[in-house]
Amino acid sequence: MAYFEDLSAYSYSDVDTIEMDWGWLRFQPGYDRINVGWLDASHAFEEGTTPNWFADALLDIIAAPPINTMRGYHRCPFCPKPQEDSMLSVDHSSGAVLLGHTEIRVPSGRGVMFAAPSLIWHYVTAHSYRPPAEFIEAVEQYDHRWTAEPSPWIPHDAQRITFD
Repeated sequence: MAYFEDLSAYSYSDVDTIEMDWGWLRFQPGYDRINVGWLDASHAFEEGTTPNWFADALLDIIAAPPINTMRGYHRCPFCPKPQEDSMLSVDHSSGAVLLGHTEIRVPSGRGVMFAAPSLIWHYVTAHSYRPPAEFIEAVEQYDHRWTAEPSPWIPHDAQRITFD
């Protein structure tokens, strides 16, 4: 997976694509995207505890409509290579959640959105990664309705690609 320093400008993809029940919503974001959780074994990261509610809240966000789903997937760079070639799977009230092939967006104030890989949940729970305080606060205030239209986060000219 690509490494990006926490709180640096996001540059992994020019567009954001949200997977909806009816298809995909693809658009050029009108907001600034800030990296969090793009870790790699060759770079040190902040370790520590997170609030008790944090891991569950983060998993709820990851279980929401996927952002920028990729065809392949990334493995955790800190875990030994598993015997099976498969993605990490986590139990959630909505069903199994696969980690390593999607991203999340977490609004943080006007015109700013945190961008993180779905593996961030594993980094927090298995490797004691402590995201920046600003991200933890944004997760606490997360409003899942940002992906519903109309939304100030989604431009009116977003491309709609249906499953039909």
